[in-house]
Amino acid sequence: MKQPTHSKPERGSSHDTETLILQAAEAVFSQKGYFGTTVADIVERAGVSRGAFYLYFKNRNEVFSAILATVVGEMFMLSSSRQSGTPQQRVENANRTYMEMFYRHRAFMRSVIQVATFDTEVAETLNELRGKFINRVREHIERGVESGKCHDVDPDIASFLLVIMVEFTSYSWLSFDWQPKSGDFDFDKVVQEASSIWSRAIYKAPEGDAGSGNET
Repeated sequence: MKQPTHSKPERGSSHDTETLILQAAEAVFSQKGYFGTTVADIVERAGVSRGAFYLYFKNRNEVFSAILATVVGEMFMLSSSRQSGTPQQRVENANRTYMEMFYRHRAFMRSVIQVATFDTEVAETLNELRGKFINRVREHIERGVESGKCHDVDPDIASFLLVIMVEFTSYSWLSFDWQPKSGDFDFDKVVQEASSIWSRAIYKAPEGDAGSGNET
């Protein structure tokens, strides 16, 4: 799978210095990985001084965590937007939006899962952001179980399993380009299958009106 391409931020644009640094840092992390990236690489890419960098960030780790919060926050916001259609369609639309965003940032997200295994600060940031997705789905399942529109599942366990299914499918397939057979999976088919598994796991009726867990 090809790595994402990043254009160098244009000086004199509407982006402020902090945004320039964040854009440049994601580009460098995506190309060189966490360990191969230095502050010097970032400021060179951004076209700013070291002094400007340290006005906003203490070190490489802090800018890495800031990018993570921005990227995952955008995933959460976009996949949480209100949508029309059946509950199953809303599940699919939310998952599609999430996975499209993940694909766009796949090289950076590959670094995230690697860094989170040894850096407690990054791991805590990732878990906090992941928790937002899980809590949103859990609250939806609780409402569905209470109304009788969802199966009588444990909301805590079900929400955890469903979110992790989509997240780690994205990591394994989109970031690490791994799948259990030769050839390429079709993106639309993966989204549809994951969403079908999700819907069948919680909804009693195919066209029940229990919502998708992506209401704001």
